[in-house]
Amino acid sequence: MATVKLFGDSRSGNCYKPALLMRLIRTPFEWLETDVVQGQTRTDEFLALNPNGRVPLLAWSNDRILAESNAMLLHLSRDTDYFPRDPWAQAQVYQWLFFEQYSHEPFIAVARFLVCFAQREIEEAERLVVLRENGYKALAVMEKALKNASFLVSGTFSVADIALYAYTHVAEEGGFDFGPYPDVRNWLARVSDQQGVVPMEQACRTFSV
Repeated sequence: MATVKLFGDSRSGNCYKPALLMRLIRTPFEWLETDVVQGQTRTDEFLALNPNGRVPLLAWSNDRILAESNAMLLHLSRDTDYFPRDPWAQAQVYQWLFFEQYSHEPFIAVARFLVCFAQREIEEAERLVVLRENGYKALAVMEKALKNASFLVSGTFSVADIALYAYTHVAEEGGFDFGPYPDVRNWLARVSDQQGVVPMEQACRTFSV
């Protein structure tokens, strides 16, 4: 098996996704901490690997490089229990991954970043109102989907849940209140109770078997 390096910022939900999945499927990787705030994704060395200047980034010893967290989830989960065999269920996984990147992460993750890491809650107060409004819309979509379901697709824990869990479980750090979303709260608990699921700070470090 090719040696895998995972470049990531251990505070990032996007970086948590592949790190968690690789642990679940017992795929060893070397974690390379890459501080986004300190500009480590903008160096010439890193941009040579990923011209988009973002983490996470997977690099194999055979010179294959893969960017985009949800692309990693889809690639790594093939032929595992975390990606369904049924074509319709697969389409639903794609739907949730696109939803996460388009309607969820841009609001919930950005609000958390501004509050916790940029520490600009006062300066960005008006922007945060908009981010939280749209973030709550995303949580409402999830609440409806989870009303009578244990997990997002076919009642089975999958990469769809990993993708949405990554930033939802830390959304309170961005000022989101889960009070109106009991089914999302219960889903968060179910995901965290899955065998092999570990917290972000534990997942985002070198893993060997």
